[in-house]
Amino acid sequence: MKFLRLIIGLQISLWLIACSPPVIKEDVGAKLNWKQQQQKLSTLQQWSIKGRIAVQTEDNGGQADFTWQLRDLLNYDIRLQAPLGAGTTWISSRAQGVSLKTSSGDEMYDTDVDSLMLRLNGWPLPVSGLRYWVRGLPSPTSKFEVTEWNDNGLPAVIKQDGWRIEFRKHKQVSGQVLPKKLFINRLGQDEEVDVRLIIRQWVLDRV
Repeated sequence: MKFLRLIIGLQISLWLIACSPPVIKEDVGAKLNWKQQQQKLSTLQQWSIKGRIAVQTEDNGGQADFTWQLRDLLNYDIRLQAPLGAGTTWISSRAQGVSLKTSSGDEMYDTDVDSLMLRLNGWPLPVSGLRYWVRGLPSPTSKFEVTEWNDNGLPAVIKQDGWRIEFRKHKQVSGQVLPKKLFINRLGQDEEVDVRLIIRQWVLDRV
């Protein structure tokens, strides 16, 4: 069963597929030093976020509320709740591998979260990259390019691993400047995949 059907079960809202020009709104204030910002954000090894994720492909679309608690890069839990009680999906990552369970009883396992998403969907969902992108950082495991900057000195668009990550809005959280809204698009592939992420709540735990 497709990932979108497992966790969502409803057609995507019109806002997901609307073609509107970028409007970057920053709740940041003064201009920031990007190198210093990278160093600060890289120290955030434990955090949790809550919000909404929406995914659109050529054939399917849907959205879900999510909670993501990360203890370190290999140990995290993601809960996806579809609208109107349509179902819940749990993704758990540990050093031994990644498991996925749904409220309907489906279970899957893989050694890598991106491989699990590809097996499940037939198209990728870049969870491994999202661990960094939600903090406004490129992943340190591969090359990246900042193609646009915003007025606060932060990347407005990063391209990495075949994805275009657009940071639409930031907010200040406990002295840190963190993304609040991200638009993520797959580049140069036959299957179009658009991911939109709204982060409504950040909780930071410093280690």
